[in-house]
Amino acid sequence: MENLERQIKSSNVDLRREAVEGMRGMKQDSCIPLLLKAMEDVSWRVRKSAVEVLLDDYPIEKYIEGLIGLLYIGDNAGARNSAIEALVRLGKKATAFLVRAFQTPNRDVRKFVIDVLGEHRDPRSLPLMLEALRDEDENVRATAVEHLGKVGEVSVVDALIEIIEKGDLWTSYPAADALGRIGNRKAVPCLLRALGTKPLREPVLKALGRLADPTSLSSIVPLLEEQSINVQEQALKTIAKFYHKGVSADVITGEMKKSLGDRVMKLLIKHAWSNKKDVKISSILLLGLMKDEAAYGPLLEISEEEEFADDIRKALIFIGKDRPESLLKLFDADSAHQRRFMCEVTAEIVSPVYYNILEELLSDEDGHVRSAAAMSIAKLGDPGAVDRLEKLLTDPYEDVQEAAVLALSNLSDALKEEDIIGMLRSEDSVLRRNAACLLGNMRASSAVEELGFALKDEDVRVRKAVVGALAAIGTEEAVRYLTLALTDENADIRISAVMSLGATRGEGVLDSLVILASDRDSYVRAAAARSLGMTEDKRAVGPLIGLLDDGWAFVVATAIESLGKIGGDDAREAIAGMLSSSDEEIKRTAIMALSSFEGVEDRIVPFLSDPDWATRIASVKALGNRAKGEVRKELEKLLDSEEDPTVLKTIEEILSV
Repeated sequence: MENLERQIKSSNVDLRREAVEGMRGMKQDSCIPLLLKAMEDVSWRVRKSAVEVLLDDYPIEKYIEGLIGLLYIGDNAGARNSAIEALVRLGKKATAFLVRAFQTPNRDVRKFVIDVLGEHRDPRSLPLMLEALRDEDENVRATAVEHLGKVGEVSVVDALIEIIEKGDLWTSYPAADALGRIGNRKAVPCLLRALGTKPLREPVLKALGRLADPTSLSSIVPLLEEQSINVQEQALKTIAKFYHKGVSADVITGEMKKSLGDRVMKLLIKHAWSNKKDVKISSILLLGLMKDEAAYGPLLEISEEEEFADDIRKALIFIGKDRPESLLKLFDADSAHQRRFMCEVTAEIVSPVYYNILEELLSDEDGHVRSAAAMSIAKLGDPGAVDRLEKLLTDPYEDVQEAAVLALSNLSDALKEEDIIGMLRSEDSVLRRNAACLLGNMRASSAVEELGFALKDEDVRVRKAVVGALAAIGTEEAVRYLTLALTDENADIRISAVMSLGATRGEGVLDSLVILASDRDSYVRAAAARSLGMTEDKRAVGPLIGLLDDGWAFVVATAIESLGKIGGDDAREAIAGMLSSSDEEIKRTAIMALSSFEGVEDRIVPFLSDPDWATRIASVKALGNRAKGEVRKELEKLLDSEEDPTVLKTIEEILSV
């Protein structure tokens, strides 16, 4: 014990922590004062260990008074926080002791006690919580109110109502919040009366929004014209909350029209231009619920603000589902962005009333509009659109071509495969390429032979599209043709073929990939390395190990990652050998790849002290799911000495799990 006492007082943090750990399992009462003293230590690791030993080895009665005593140390936040952590972890076992500890003239301790009891949520502490509502210290009272809201006990509703009725603003704020969180509508009359107290209007409106009692709307809606802009905005957000809580649009809009008449649209449109995101979103929602054509123009204009486009889209869809024809005039917008936006909206409404206007927009001067119109008209499922969409396969803009391919894919039941196959023989290389893409999307197995022939196309982009199509079709015959693309003169084609073959895992694929692992092009070798990993075939380990000597770091890193996916003793040892690489990226990749193997902790731990911060992060992450025993001690040790904030955050996240 004397030796432990000396170590506890040492200036060496490791010795102090060793002393604490040395007491683990001793279970001698004489250790308790030392453990409590260790909870005052400047080192987080020492305090943490002391808490663990105390809670694991001793009954609560042995140390609870000393633990509570630490709450009185005003100049040592670490000691207080450690004591609070321990008291919270004790849970309901500490309730009776804390109730007694509340009887102290020290207001800070009384507040700490309420904070801890609030985390326990033990019904036995409710009488004390209610008593604390009348504490002489306003911080204690406010803390009690806050925690009563977390407890959510209906039995405290009356006490919270009483607080608001007394008019103490300091505690009325959290009382209103607590009533909203508890969710008992018994509080509604009190909260509505509290709307008469101007400083309380915002927190009361928030609470009413959580309760979402439709009868309170008549008192909330008029506040949209309140002199205070903050109250207006909170009333707006509260009304929107009613809709999210399940109150019908008809009830909400009916009350707004009844209370404010025609003025409501002007108010909502004004707030729709707010620079506050939550206010703007709430206004957009309510404008959609109103279904008033006066809002169409402003909503469409706001849609050009990308951040709110999705909210506008939802509002217009809500209107369009009920009155699709009312949105037709919005397609006349001068702005190409707005015309495209309307195409996107109507794609979600899917009403035949839009067919003619969408067909017309397939010839719009703006390529983005043509793309959006193509996707929207395809959703209508009308086979009559096929001829118009096929013309877009040779549109000057590639985005439009891609949209046409996707749109036609959605209408594949109306397509004739032989017609699309015939396009592969067109003189127009653009049409040949898009026909190949379309056949791939259609999974047209009847087109495999023609696609195989197209692998010799003079246009590289056509050949690349053909490779993608064959991979999508994926039949044995398609895979055989894919292997032919491995010898293409163009590296991009070889890369596409390699990646496609890796995903198929077909018979004979491995041998083809191994050949490409020695390709003259570095990117092809990297693609081969990745694809070999995708096969998850143990026979790929040897060729991948061979790539670890490649002259390009990217190839080496990719090979390491693939070895990690395949696994096995040979793969593990090969990866471990790369830990000595002078290339930091390769070293980090090896560390992360090793994390998929068992029994490699000793190989990774040394890199926790690597001079490169990114390597230290990689090591921490690699050890993340092994943060127990000695590994955890090493991570905690690094936490005390680490200076880089990013590394610190990573360690803290792992240790907190």
